[in-house]
Amino acid sequence: MTRRNTILAIVLLFVAIVYFVYYQSGYSLSEERALQRSDYGGMTQSHKQSYGEDEVVILSNGSRSKVQVVHRKWGFLYKPGTSVEMAPIEGHPSVRYAWFSMDSASPNGKRLLVFAAESFEPSVKKVIISNDTLSRPANAKDVNGNASVYVELNVAQQYGIMRQTVDVEEIGSFVVRAADADGRIEAGTR
Repeated sequence: MTRRNTILAIVLLFVAIVYFVYYQSGYSLSEERALQRSDYGGMTQSHKQSYGEDEVVILSNGSRSKVQVVHRKWGFLYKPGTSVEMAPIEGHPSVRYAWFSMDSASPNGKRLLVFAAESFEPSVKKVIISNDTLSRPANAKDVNGNASVYVELNVAQQYGIMRQTVDVEEIGSFVVRAADADGRIEAGTR
């Protein structure tokens, strides 16, 4: 009888722990379930990139796209993190981008940013995000030479994701531009 009670107590303890971890803490046992919990019904995963314990996922339903971070803990628990809806580049609704911070500012005054883009325009092969002040640059080389933050996302396969650590003072006022394979600027937004 005592052995049976011990086994029953262990099973009940295990069920209580799973219940707490799964339902109360926001963690899920699969990445798919974590994405479902992030309240993006009807969106499917279009692209994913791993960064250590984190996954950055682009979700889309055809007319809208979002970027979602999924944190992994202990190798089997998944929790949705920061998410941002992607915005179209002015005049080019089929080229979208997003950028956001993955963390709070560190003691050294830097933040880890995620940059993401997608393009369904055949001529657009790169999306450039920078903090330059040029009004009409000719190409990516001009932009890179005049910016302290320069991110070039290769969207030749439709999607591009990159993480970069940036000084807090340099965050904001980013300019987003679409470029062809040779780096010629085709469109942009301020």
